[in-house]
Amino acid sequence: MLGIPKAFLMAACAVSPLTLSSVLHAQTNNSPVGMYLWFPGPAGPKSDNDCQALVDKVKPSREKVEQWLWGRMPNGSQGTDDLYLVLTETRMEPTFSAEGDFDFGDVKLGPTRDGETSFTLVPDEHPGTTISGTIVAKPGGQIVTVTLRGIPLDDGKTDRTVYYCRFDEPMTET
Repeated sequence: MLGIPKAFLMAACAVSPLTLSSVLHAQTNNSPVGMYLWFPGPAGPKSDNDCQALVDKVKPSREKVEQWLWGRMPNGSQGTDDLYLVLTETRMEPTFSAEGDFDFGDVKLGPTRDGETSFTLVPDEHPGTTISGTIVAKPGGQIVTVTLRGIPLDDGKTDRTVYYCRFDEPMTET
């Protein structure tokens, strides 16, 4: 089920448009901080060209990200192709999550080496749980891979990998 949890909306209220604007192009020192377009499908993009084709089709923008964060589906959105991840120095905020999910909350980013950044995440809906993971965002590449490790599932734990694409929005000041 796609939806925006109440905790996400409350946290999103703390993210100002100024913050979103600065996040859009914040790729200094190869930091993964930024906004990314969700790539549908569990296999992920095979190449940067797959990401570019999705970006060309969806035409992502800061405005669409802001609409999602404020609880409104962007105009023209089909609800599945036009989804995002907003990553700041302290928050991981996908614009899609199921109630009780583990992919949004307070994040602590580790150092970035060769485009790979480790992190720990304390999910908003599971404050007693800490999830570790990695973000792979190779410099100059369009594919961004987020892997959450050890997500509690029934009687065990599982890993989850989600793929995103970088996009650039010309004329956006940072």
